[in-house]
Formats: sequence, C-alpha cells, structure tokens
Amino acid sequence: MSVTQTNLILQRWKPTKDGKLPVVIRIYSDKKRRYFRTGVAISEKDWDEDSSSILGRARDNKKVQGLLEKAKEIVKKILVLHDEFDFDLFSLEFSESSPTQSGENFLSFWESVIKDLRAENRNGTADSYENALNKFRKFMKDRPIPIRQISQHTFEKFRIFMVQSGQTTNGIGIYLRSMSAVYGRAISRKLVKPEEDPRVGFKVKSARTPKKAIKQEEMRVLANLDLSKNPFVEESRDMFLFSYFCQGMNLKDMCLLRWDKNIVEGRIYYSRGKTMDLFNIRIKPETIGRLLEKQQEILSKKLESGQIRNSAAKSLVFRTYDDLTERQMKNLTQQSKVRKQRGKVINAHIRKLAKEHLNYDAVQVKLLTFYTARHTYATVLMNHNAPISLISAALGHADTRTTQVYLDSFSSSDIDLANENL
Repeated sequence: MSVTQTNLILQRWKPTKDGKLPVVIRIYSDKKRRYFRTGVAISEKDWDEDSSSILGRARDNKKVQGLLEKAKEIVKKILVLHDEFDFDLFSLEFSESSPTQSGENFLSFWESVIKDLRAENRNGTADSYENALNKFRKFMKDRPIPIRQISQHTFEKFRIFMVQSGQTTNGIGIYLRSMSAVYGRAISRKLVKPEEDPRVGFKVKSARTPKKAIKQEEMRVLANLDLSKNPFVEESRDMFLFSYFCQGMNLKDMCLLRWDKNIVEGRIYYSRGKTMDLFNIRIKPETIGRLLEKQQEILSKKLESGQIRNSAAKSLVFRTYDDLTERQMKNLTQQSKVRKQRGKVINAHIRKLAKEHLNYDAVQVKLLTFYTARHTYATVLMNHNAPISLISAALGHADTRTTQVYLDSFSSSDIDLANENL
C-alpha cells in the first residue's frame, strides 16, 4: 500500500486576480497529487514555510488548519475502509464536510478532463471541450461554480447566453454536448450523485445541416478515374476512397495505420483515437486491397530513393509524415499540424474532382470535405436498408441519435418527386 501524504501549501503557480496566493490542501498518493481549496488566499510574506501556517491572521490560520485535520481524518478513514486511497472518495466526502468546497469547482474539473484527454492523445476532443470551456467561462465571467450547483437552469441560461451572442444552433449544440459530457465524467467519478443529474429532460437541439454525403455511383466514378499523371491528386483520391471503404475511418487514424500492427491476415485492426473503440475490417481485394497494394508500391519506391526522413513513417501505410525529422515525428503538435494541412489539400483535390467529373456546382463543391467519405458510407448503408443500429456500430457511435445526424432520410429531390403526386 502506497504512502498518502496530506499537507498545506501555497499555490504559487496559480495566484488570484489580486495577486494573492491560495492556501490549498495537497494530497499525494501513488505518485499522483491533487489540490483542494480552503477558500483562503494570502500574500507570500504571511506564509511560514517551516510550519505550513499563516502568520498574523489567526482566524484564517485556524480555518485552514481545521480543514487540514479534517482532510487527514478522511484520508485515514478511506485507508481503513478501502485498504488503498481513492481521490474520488476523498473529494466526495471532503466537499460534503467543507462549505468552501461545495463540490469541486466545475471550471477546474473541466480543465482536468481536457488535460486527461490530451494525455490520451485525444487532442481533437480536447480541442472541442476547450472551445466549449472558453465559451462557458465568458458566460460565467470567470466566476467559479461548484459542480454541485450545476443545474438544468445553468444549462438553459448558458444556451440563452449563446443564442444572444449570435452562436449558430449547431454550434450551441456542440458546446452543450461538451458540457454534458464533462458533467457525465463528474458523475462517474462520484463527485455528484446520479439522481442529481441536471441533464435529465434537457434536450440539445441541432439544426438540419446541408447534405454532406454523395451518391454511391459518384464514388464509383471517382474510383475509376485515371489520375496516374497527377500522383498527388491520385493519393488524395485514394485516401478519400480508403476512408469510405473502411467504414468512414477518420484521417488521424488512417495516418497512423501501420503495416506491421494493423494489417493482419486480410483484415485491418485498429483503435479509433476519438473513442478508443476497436475496429476489425475485412480487406476486400477489389477495393481496400487494391488501395493497399498501391500504397505498398509507393512506400517501396520511397524507401529505395531514401525519401522518408524518419524511421516511424517507414512502417506507416500512408505517406503523410514522410518529411518530418525524427524529432518532429515525436512531437504530437507537429504531427497534428502536418495532418491538418494534408486534410486541407485532400479537400481541395476532392472538390476539384467533383467539379470536373461529377458536374457539381459551387454550392455542392463547398460542402465536400474528407469527412464526406464517412457521411457517404453511412448513407449508402442506409440506402441498402441496413438498420440504424448496425450503421451506428459500424461508425463507432455510442448513441444512435448521433448516427441519425449523418443520415438524410430524404434528399430535396426525393421530396420534390413526392410533391409531384399532390
């Protein structure tokens, strides 16, 4: 059993707006540390480091010392009852016993969730949560709010704030869903009770978005184009097709596919970075198999000519990271920058091909992105009468409602045709 240490410290790295330093309770256990507020902030000169106490402010010192003793009692109780220390159990009991806590600060907890996501390399989700947090901070005017005080009224007031600030309906939905997901984590960590969940009965609205899927026969047209005279455009087209044939695989996961770990005995095995769900996809020779053969040929030529600058890229299926140095390849931010730039190039190439070979007009072309392959995959399955539960599982959605957003049950032309019968 690891040693659990509990003491008072000055939070020097996080001063208040007036320049004072918060006095916090630090708990260290199993190489992890967390900090709990006491509600007291002081100047550096008022702190005695040797005794971990406040000088010249007897009332404040009595308060923080009392909270420290309470924290030590809770730690001891948890160790006796559970044999090992649990931060979540401590946070729950300490918040109930401390009026200064009233539950962990929701903004701080939201920050910790983002930090956890980045540690898991789920940077896309982390970015989305961070954007939502920044919007919520503006709504709260940077005032702290305990998790226990988050109510359905809080969600509704936040929604109204965004409406009044000119946020789009779908933008509001994204921010509210991020907030909801963060609150869900608070429940799973026992910071609030499930029966107090304010999300119950609160609906997040989404506006119908312009159709993003293209037709199955149009995908066949793109697949049959001879683009050998323009290999960079051909590679963009092939990556777009690969996503479509691989159940809407996203660009980040594609760029990290390895020949040695993910391509095994006629199947593709990979974990989706966004949700950590495991996928197992059969390599159909005439579609995925053909695309993999082309990538193998490109890799062989690049290896022979020494055009790959880092060792990791030599094992990857797609050539996104070939120009990165060994040091750059280890930098996730650099990887993300290169991948996003590649995505923009793919979008430009797909739009160009749609305009020239699919006769798309300017409005249709503008809607096309790499993600269109994922929407198209879902829509094609629907058109072949696949149940929404199967489509949801294939896409890796936890909720079929998310899948429904992908599916335009009726196109404008379908409705126009139906209207002819009126």
